[in-house]
Amino acid sequence: MLSNLIDRMKLPFRKDKELYLSLRQIIGFYPHDISFYKLALMHKSMFKRNAKGKPVNNERLEFLGDAILDATVGDIVYRHFPGKREGFLTNTRSKLVQRETLNRLAQEMGINQLILSNGRSSSHNSYMGGNAFEALVGAIYLDRGYDACMKFMRKRILTQMINIDKVAYKEVNFKSKLIEWSQKNRVRIDFRVLSQEKDKTGSPV
Repeated sequence: MLSNLIDRMKLPFRKDKELYLSLRQIIGFYPHDISFYKLALMHKSMFKRNAKGKPVNNERLEFLGDAILDATVGDIVYRHFPGKREGFLTNTRSKLVQRETLNRLAQEMGINQLILSNGRSSSHNSYMGGNAFEALVGAIYLDRGYDACMKFMRKRILTQMINIDKVAYKEVNFKSKLIEWSQKNRVRIDFRVLSQEKDKTGSPV
């Protein structure tokens, strides 16, 4: 039945059919316009250009998806934690949309396997998956609208993939907590950088 449905879509290439099926597994519904999703999965390292010579990659969709993520996750957090102060809500939203979280989601959901890149850049670009996740949200917005993005984040991500309460109450900014403690107890604390270098992925340590 599923195969017949895909066949009725009259997709031009077998790869498009496979992409439709993969996206159905990832986002929970079939795309209307698959071109948005193809663009969301196109990394800049492919050096693709359109007829006018302009670069074709997912950076613009990434920008759009980032804004949509902030709005949808902010809405969900606001409703999920009634009565909580602005600082708590901001901190929770930040943890839910931070790069490490999006990278993990991209890996676990299979988005990384769909990204088109030149291969060499993917080995050292630790943000590629998270960027593609944002671009995918941007594609959903252009293809299906804001409500579809909200449904995707609420039902697919913050119900099946992430425990919002666990994330909200997990402390990650230990430096901030230490500063709060020192101010409360009037203890002076000095921070000094003892060493600084880059790891194998090029990230500062």
